[in-house]
Amino acid sequence: MKKTFKSIVVLLVFVIGMFLISCSNSSSNFVGEIKILNFGDYLAEDAIKVFENETGIKVVQDLFEANEEVIPVIESGAKYDVICISDYCIERMIAKNLLMPIDKTKVKNLSNINKDKLKLLSACDPENVYAVPYFCGTMGIFFNKTKLDAIGVPYPRKWSDLFNEKLKGELLMQSSIRDLYTSALKMHGFSVNSTNKDEIDICTEDFIKQKPYVSGYMTDQVKEKMLAGEAGIAPLTSGDVQYVYLEGNEDSNEFCFIIPEEGTQIFIDAWCILKNAENVDGAHKFIDYMCREDVARINAEYVGYETVNDKTPDEEFIIMKQKEGAYIDYSNGNFELERDVADAIKYYSDGFNKIKAS
Repeated sequence: MKKTFKSIVVLLVFVIGMFLISCSNSSSNFVGEIKILNFGDYLAEDAIKVFENETGIKVVQDLFEANEEVIPVIESGAKYDVICISDYCIERMIAKNLLMPIDKTKVKNLSNINKDKLKLLSACDPENVYAVPYFCGTMGIFFNKTKLDAIGVPYPRKWSDLFNEKLKGELLMQSSIRDLYTSALKMHGFSVNSTNKDEIDICTEDFIKQKPYVSGYMTDQVKEKMLAGEAGIAPLTSGDVQYVYLEGNEDSNEFCFIIPEEGTQIFIDAWCILKNAENVDGAHKFIDYMCREDVARINAEYVGYETVNDKTPDEEFIIMKQKEGAYIDYSNGNFELERDVADAIKYYSDGFNKIKAS
């Protein structure tokens, strides 16, 4: 989330702290560094600077777009200390012995993290050994009312509404494989965590039929295209929806975000320490810092996803839920946590390759 911050008092505290500490910690006298692998636009630059100034540890951050990119990078021997990844990817990395248990005695601010979110994540990380929650979000359909009105398409209520040839020229779809398949799996009443090849193949055929009226498959760029008026409808995560509302005209009623009737996924992104981490102490300091109330507030305002920190209530940040008619949940509480599909991921990746080649 790249919008101006609202909590001026908190920001002033950060700025003052940066000024005072910078007198003793310039960029030329870091005492160490940590290497972070993270989603794009997922960590406020001010939060990084304050961590560096408070600890003397330099943050080196590399970015990725989709969870599927991460494991091959780590297995190739790439060296990182801290990684931010989603629930099902955490589960997979635990199975592959790629993560280090977190020493909770070194994460004093863990008490700020919502217990329900910890319990939810424990489905992928039993007893919360390897991961500390950072943000929570969901996937829905985001659309521009004006654009749909212009082409005479009713506002969506279901995932199946994305498979409408009248959307040609206005429809974008996700290039993140698990996010893409969520729409068709739920449309058919299947689990978002299906490992059934026949079910996944059915969805692949749906996407092949849909492809002629899809303008593009992308991840981070979807929100930019929607904001620029270059697309009218797309599956989108809740945090990216926040970005559009905050970067655009907050008084406008042209956008709406819905959770479809068939239900959807819910996900938790979390911080983990890699087994081959070279600065384990610095990694713990960073994760503890991310759990701090003031830091969580700045990151929540920057990123826009649902915070998991009990000291930073969501009502201060979730703009789409505050705007009349801008957020509609048709799901009746049908949310599934994304889980690792193990070797069945091949059915998804093969299916996506088939879509692209069609």
